[in-house]
Formats: sequence, structure tokens, C-alpha cells
Amino acid sequence: MKKLFSALFALCIVFSLQAQNLEEILENHFDVVGQEKLATINTIKMTGNVVQGGMELPFVMYMSRPLKIKMEISIQGQQMIQAFDGETGWYISPMAGTLEPQDMSPDMVKDMKEEADFDGDLYNYKEKGSSLELIGTEEAEGTEVYKLKLTKENGDVNNYFIDTETYIILKTTAKKMVQDVEIESETILGNYQMIDGMAFPFSIATGMNGQVVAEIVITEVVFDVEIKDDFFAKPKPQE
Repeated sequence: MKKLFSALFALCIVFSLQAQNLEEILENHFDVVGQEKLATINTIKMTGNVVQGGMELPFVMYMSRPLKIKMEISIQGQQMIQAFDGETGWYISPMAGTLEPQDMSPDMVKDMKEEADFDGDLYNYKEKGSSLELIGTEEAEGTEVYKLKLTKENGDVNNYFIDTETYIILKTTAKKMVQDVEIESETILGNYQMIDGMAFPFSIATGMNGQVVAEIVITEVVFDVEIKDDFFAKPKPQE
């Protein structure tokens, strides 16, 4: 019995130290990226290019609290639009042969809702119904990183790789179910720049199975731009 209590006590110490280290990592990360300042920002406008298939496609993305996002991409003189107004998602895809707004699938809506949270999944993760675990340290992109495992309320799992020296996120990996199929993806974050005391990655490369699918290169970030209430709403069909 004495050995059992000793083992349980040692186990409690390990969990306590891990939780303490996890909170310290998060605190340092939020301090470096300027999370406290970001929490006071109501809207963000980003401009840049989507690099995919040998093409550079100009884009503008607007984000607004709470959980609203709209992205406009110029393709051969036409605009592809994806938007989430806080409740519903819609898109316009001229390449698909229509200029009428279409409703997004449930999986697309879920992705857009997550993208619209510009505070990120790590901030207030408990209030969002997620659990977070410090897996340990390893190497990512040639740098020693902390690996954090985030499990969302819906069962999706995201891994965050945070630089042990700078405390910025270098990479994320994700596992989620899309139409009953498990999909694994990877995002590489780079070219961080400080804007008004906040750190933003100006290069975001996404890939699957080790292959880069697309890269977003940001050229400008502007905060608290004025956006009308109906800007994110689905347009009414043209008569």
C-alpha cells in the first residue's frame, strides 16, 4: 500500500510539472505574439497572393469579430469568394461556371468558422471545449520545438510546434474527419513580422502527405478597418 501511494504521489508530481510547463509555454507564446493586444482588435484586412500550381493569385481577406471571414481571390479577371457570416457559409466560384452564391457544405462551414477565429485555437482553449497536452520536445524545420497536442470537442486533433527559444509557432499538423474520411494536413508558418506589437506570419504554406499544396504570401496587414454589418452576408440571387 505504501508503494502504491508513493507511485500515485510521483505520478501527481509529473502531471503537475507538465501542467505548469504547459502554462508557461502558453504564457510566453501569447506574450511574444502580442495576444493581449490582438484581443482588442475587432477587424483585420490582409492582402497578398496565393501561390498554387505555378500561378500567383491576388487575394484580399477580411476578418471580424465574432467569427466572420471573407476571402476574395482574383482568377483570370474573375473573383472567387468564400465567406462565413458567423452562422452560415457561402461561396462564388466562376471557375465552376456560375456567378450565383452557393451554400457551403457542413465540412466547409466548419473550416471557415475555425479560420474566422483570429485569436487561434490555443487561446482560451478550455472555454472552447478543447483539451491541450504537452507531448515534449522534438525537431521541426531544423529547430527544437515544443509539441502541443490539442484535441477539440468534435474529436479533431491539431499539433502545434512552438520554437523553444522564440515561442512562435513554426508548424501545425491536423487530423480531422471529412465525409467520414480522416484527412491529415500540415501548415508551415514563416517570415514573421511585428505589427503594432503583434507577430504575424507573412508566409503560410499548406500541404498534405509531405507535398506543398499552396502557399499564402501576405504583403499587408491592416487592423480595425471599417466593415459594414452586411459585408459577410450571402448576396441575394440576381433576378
